[in-house]
Amino acid sequence: MISKWILIIALIILVFWFAKQFRKIRKQPDTPQKVIEDMVRCAHCDVHLPKSESIAEHGHYYCCPQHQRLHSQAKSGSK
Repeated sequence: MISKWILIIALIILVFWFAKQFRKIRKQPDTPQKVIEDMVRCAHCDVHLPKSESIAEHGHYYCCPQHQRLHSQAKSGSK
């Protein structure tokens, strides 16, 4: 009778131990954390975009080559 209770208690402890191990595994991220990146504003349309996706020229950032060209034309036309 006592051995029956010891076996039941051991099984309960084992189930809780496995559940704890399973939760530890699930909490670990599968993919590495993404790096936070600086955001910049397009000098032509004021859209914000990641710095790595922008086009930089003379201290200004652009979202696409068209806006880079349009902004350069507008600056040269106003001089």
